[in-house]
Amino acid sequence: MVKVELFCSPVCPNCPAARKLFNDVAKKHPGDEFVEINTYTEAGIERGMSLKVMAVPTVAVDGELKLVGWPFEEKDLDEAIA
Repeated sequence: MVKVELFCSPVCPNCPAARKLFNDVAKKHPGDEFVEINTYTEAGIERGMSLKVMAVPTVAVDGELKLVGWPFEEKDLDEAIA
């Protein structure tokens, strides 16, 4: 099982599109864990700092930053998970 985290912010103009793509890809990977992390919460700030997230949207797979910033496409997310 792979853990995929999407770091996003409620004020980021690109995060809604990243969130939609993230959720679409999650449907194709039912055995994996997909988690959205709001960087405007204390828990989100702590998790982001632990991975040194410096931009949103950012995708981490098993605790390793794979995609930073927008744009990225479905194939990029699939490759990051593989």
